[in-house]
Amino acid sequence: MNMPVQHLHLIVEGDGDATAMPVLVRKILAKHQLFNVQLTTPQISGDVHKSRKRFDDFLRYALKNQCPILWILDCDDKEIGCPVEHVGHFQAAMKATHFSGMQRVEFAFFVQEFESLFLAEMNALRTFYQLPVDLKIDSNVATRRDAKGEISKLLPKIRGYKETTDQAKITHRLDLDTCAQVSRDYRHLESALLRLCGLQ
Repeated sequence: MNMPVQHLHLIVEGDGDATAMPVLVRKILAKHQLFNVQLTTPQISGDVHKSRKRFDDFLRYALKNQCPILWILDCDDKEIGCPVEHVGHFQAAMKATHFSGMQRVEFAFFVQEFESLFLAEMNALRTFYQLPVDLKIDSNVATRRDAKGEISKLLPKIRGYKETTDQAKITHRLDLDTCAQVSRDYRHLESALLRLCGLQ
């Protein structure tokens, strides 16, 4: 039987993710009343290509935290491939290392950028940017690449999307029930987190 998780280490892609992902993970933990789980300082690994190339190095560093690891990346480059393939590759790479079994590790990938979740949930975007109530937004916008660009298109020309300042604030406003309804990537992320915490 797994011991209750007290700490969790996140590996993320970039600086914006390093501020926003802890916000999202804490919201999910609170939703499931896992208030005792503390997050370590997020670790930045870069994109999928860099993460695969330096997999052992990133994992070795992450294991120094001596707690379960949740590795979250985007698959927004059309040449990168599908998330299912990447999860399989990373899991196989994990088993092939001498680190296997030292800590529980889960992988979660967003098919597009993390910001595609904002476009799918939409209410957080509307309230944060105070978008006009009658602004019509294409229902397929969340499935397109360049989610950051799509968000900027919704804003006045003098106000573009700023990842390092806006991402965490919008994430704080996300409604998780809506996210679960509209985003398969979110559902995979939540399931991965709950598995690490022993709830699935």
